[in-house]
Amino acid sequence: MADPGYRPRETPLAPLVPAAPRRTRPPRRVFVLRRVVALLVLLLVLVVAVRACGGPDGPAGEGAAPSVSSTVSPPSSPSPSPNTAAPSPIAAPASTSVAESRPVEMAVPSIGLRAGFEAGDCRVVGEALDPATLREACAYTSPDRPYSLPGSAARDVVVIAGHTGAGVPAVFNSLYDGRAKRHNVSIGDVLYLRTEASGGDWLTYVATDLHEPKKDGLAESAEIWGTGATPGRLLTISCIQPANPLADSVQNAVVGWRFDRVVSEEQVRANMGE
Repeated sequence: MADPGYRPRETPLAPLVPAAPRRTRPPRRVFVLRRVVALLVLLLVLVVAVRACGGPDGPAGEGAAPSVSSTVSPPSSPSPSPNTAAPSPIAAPASTSVAESRPVEMAVPSIGLRAGFEAGDCRVVGEALDPATLREACAYTSPDRPYSLPGSAARDVVVIAGHTGAGVPAVFNSLYDGRAKRHNVSIGDVLYLRTEASGGDWLTYVATDLHEPKKDGLAESAEIWGTGATPGRLLTISCIQPANPLADSVQNAVVGWRFDRVVSEEQVRANMGE
């Protein structure tokens, strides 16, 4: 006899689905760790890309950008060498005279270089020239060194330094091709230099010699500095950036120039294609 209280079991319309678990916010330390990792990756990229004039022989600084090392250790006086003749002194033309003064602008038409100058002397860090910016060149003088400011009758060598950068714009990037391992300037190319005393005129220099010395040997090179005073001589000094962006810069690119004459602004603009 059937139990009058029995009821057949009902089949559910659909299986029960458990509710999705509530998402919990990761601990704060997870977000902090992610940010630290991202910053470290960005810093590594910047160190590779923004390294300018890097080298093992100087502290962080061609101008200088942050974390860049020395451009050149200038000698306290020219070092004589029995096997190397000093550059020949160049007499200034008698027709035009421009007093020694601080440079304000330079141009090298053959490589499309045009650059301004820092207002003061090149910064010196650890006995090495270290320009304060990437975008400007600087001239170096010191009470205990023989170097001169540019002029038509400069008493001794004029020293101009500037940085190069690995992967970033820098004032002297166009002077040397690190991948091809060659100077972009050729013997006979012209450099124009406008100074505070020259007004609208420009001092003209002609490239005479090219060098790629090791940084630790540059200061002792009589081939570059001469063995005595060299009136009319000018040096542009920068770093050679190696083809490997992770490698240090261990060489300088040095171009020797001799004073030729004074020209007008119109001549410079015409030669620059302006």
